[in-house]
Amino acid sequence: MFQLALVALTALQASTLTLPVTPSPAATTRAAPVAASAAAVPMISNPEHIARARAALANGAFDLARREFVIAAAIDRDEGKLASEATFGLVHVLYAQSYNREAAIVLERLAADASATGDVNTEAKALLDAIWLNLDAKQHMQARADGSRLLVLLKDKRLSNDMRKLIAKRVN
Repeated sequence: MFQLALVALTALQASTLTLPVTPSPAATTRAAPVAASAAAVPMISNPEHIARARAALANGAFDLARREFVIAAAIDRDEGKLASEATFGLVHVLYAQSYNREAAIVLERLAADASATGDVNTEAKALLDAIWLNLDAKQHMQARADGSRLLVLLKDKRLSNDMRKLIAKRVN
């Protein structure tokens, strides 16, 4: 358990750590033990975090599942990937904990990331789910904004027929 906590902490530090441009000798000395201890800890891959998160979710360990999905998403982002699998998993955890507004915010971030990469199908799926969550959380203005963006996406020729069918099924 201690090793898992250390790996999670190392992953979070790696994704948020910023170093000064010209480190002082004292800063270099302090940073050396951290680097040495991080190298000694085997890094857990993103699929392993996803697997741990799913197992925790299935066992009702929502806090552990949430943490593992967050770490998996951070790893994807650090690697320049769209964190869709980890994000949808995190949304399931948040929904199970009745954090619908927070889940919608996570999906809206995924939609923005997907838009930036040109992945219209992921963007549409994220917005579709965010609309429902926002309506359930009584965030009507945000649901309308997400709906407006989804209407624009429906006009995009890159949107798959399967996604169009899913949108039609949920809207009707």
